[in-house]
Amino acid sequence: MIFETGDQAHVTPTSHPYGLRVTGEVDHGNHQRLAGALHGMIREGDQDIRLDLGELAFIDVSGLRVIVAAAARLSPPRRLILDPASPAVRRLLAVTGWDSTPGLLIS
Repeated sequence: MIFETGDQAHVTPTSHPYGLRVTGEVDHGNHQRLAGALHGMIREGDQDIRLDLGELAFIDVSGLRVIVAAAARLSPPRRLILDPASPAVRRLLAVTGWDSTPGLLIS
């Protein structure tokens, strides 16, 4: 199953590892698609969630906020693992200070 918006954001669930592959562009116009998918994974699972951002072309602050909020909602020892994450995503998380969010691991 692929969730798609007209703004070229694709969020695809993965089972091995448990998580989501996000491709295209995530921005203010479509970040709710990612938020909904992450919410479902948080509610349904009990393991870490791996977020594959390796083919993500762009993400704005609203998209990053979705990721950080999801990580913060996980009960320990669960984590939201960004693997892979582009250098741009890593930099944005570091600049905002969100790279130290509890429950978030940048691999």
